[in-house]
Amino acid sequence: MTSNSRPDGGTRSFDCCVVGAGPIGLTCALEAAEAGLTVLLIDAGSNSSGRRDITERAEGPDIIVDPDRHAPIEHVTRRGIGGTSWLWGGRCVTFEPIDLEHRDFVPDSQWPITIDDIRPYEAAAADYLDCGKARFRTDAADWAGLGDFEMSQLERWSRQPKVAARLGRRVGEHPGITVLLKSPVIDIQFGPEGAVRSLVIDDKGEHRQVHASNYVIAMGGLETTRLLLTIQRSNPTLFDGAGGSLGRYYMGHATGSVADIVLTEPESARDMNFHRESDGTYLRRRFTLTEEAQRREEILNTSFYLDNPPFYEVDHRNATLSLVYLGLLIPPIGRRILAEGIRLRHIGTRPWRIGAHVANVLRQPWRAAVDVLDVLRHRYLSTVRKPGFVLRNESGRYALHYHAEQIPNGESRLSLLPGAGGSRLSIDYRYTDQDIDSIVRSHELLDEQLRAAGLGRIEYLANTPEGVRAGIWEQAIDGFHSIGTTRMSAKPGDGVVDAECRVHGSSNLYIASSSVFRTAGEANPTFVAACLAVRLARHLAHQASTLSAATAIPAVGFPATP
Repeated sequence: MTSNSRPDGGTRSFDCCVVGAGPIGLTCALEAAEAGLTVLLIDAGSNSSGRRDITERAEGPDIIVDPDRHAPIEHVTRRGIGGTSWLWGGRCVTFEPIDLEHRDFVPDSQWPITIDDIRPYEAAAADYLDCGKARFRTDAADWAGLGDFEMSQLERWSRQPKVAARLGRRVGEHPGITVLLKSPVIDIQFGPEGAVRSLVIDDKGEHRQVHASNYVIAMGGLETTRLLLTIQRSNPTLFDGAGGSLGRYYMGHATGSVADIVLTEPESARDMNFHRESDGTYLRRRFTLTEEAQRREEILNTSFYLDNPPFYEVDHRNATLSLVYLGLLIPPIGRRILAEGIRLRHIGTRPWRIGAHVANVLRQPWRAAVDVLDVLRHRYLSTVRKPGFVLRNESGRYALHYHAEQIPNGESRLSLLPGAGGSRLSIDYRYTDQDIDSIVRSHELLDEQLRAAGLGRIEYLANTPEGVRAGIWEQAIDGFHSIGTTRMSAKPGDGVVDAECRVHGSSNLYIASSSVFRTAGEANPTFVAACLAVRLARHLAHQASTLSAATAIPAVGFPATP
């Protein structure tokens, strides 16, 4: 049941209140309702497409300390049903055991859970995110000779990554879920001994209370952290205490391309292209570092995959790439093709060399037209969205794209800007030399083993090692993957939530977000965050089943106490 008004009379009680209607909040709410809990789902946004439904603060915009490192806020956040899935490409990747284990060369890396605490929830998460079977390994053989790299790890892709149409509809139609939109949470009221008594929402300028047995904050990493920092301002002992871990260890990933891979057998590129399974979902193999190589070399988890040369380059002389580039260059067209942050990466910086791209198109206009129509058919007009396209070429040369882990860094952080009131963020997002060194060494290992096995080689775009490092630094920007700012820990004083995602010191406040991750791994965070959301919902359902029926608590409708 979806409603923009308050539930009637203030007499109904809810077992669980979930704040945030993005992919993680929707997953948590639906799993809890399927387990028999009554759920109230709240979001500050609307039921619209979400493309323009962004948070605008009356007191002014957030401040990004280094705009070269963090994407603009409007490129990484959305409110309303579907949340940031309106910006999501749909890539679903799970963690590997090492990602949650202690590593001497990764500070503060030990999680209070293991991979075995995530695996049982992968099937449900795959269903909610619509990425097919929860199968992230292939039986296909690795290429012989790549001892430090595996090719068996799979990335899966959501059939339709904008989850509002499917997952949002399932939530809206569920009889056990009530949805309140345009209702931003502005406060959390605590009772004695840390239990949450109510949330305070803004209902068209009037403050009202929301009551439930348990509360789950699932607003995304930035907005969840903003809310907790705002509350901590007047309650300094909450959330690991002022000066603790809240807002710190802000991580994402380093991603980009500083080299081409040249394959000895051009047809072998087929092994690394997108493949469609019988259920319609797409998957792709990648080069990923083995656990043994990571520990021996003391490098961070990193994956590589084949890609087209950058669209903005003209030297590829590919008519199709240049035609796509020209389309991306026109904002109204490009923004319908790609999320704005990704579009800007693909068009590069001035000068745009439009004439040279037009000349590329004119070399093979019919080939470009056929390829673009094929892309439109499979990526935008099909009921199953093809995640991308890699154009084969006879030279066996492809861009080699990396996706790499960051170390937890306490100086990379979110904090509130000084001043009374307001909740503007200062976003000080940082990479370290260790992050960059790890990417460099991962390239070196792959090049060494490709050459030794006679499979190919890596050719860097820069002529010197210093130029390669500079290229990695230049592409080091994120903000799309909000990780680490409410980190999980075995005990208070080292994090914000415990192994069950419950806020330390509170009996009924939980966080469902990639912000609870203690390390980033190389995987995009959405899938693992969904696994933890399913796990949390089942924990709440089990907890409810073991407790005696509680006295009904008023749901919504009372003015907030001062």
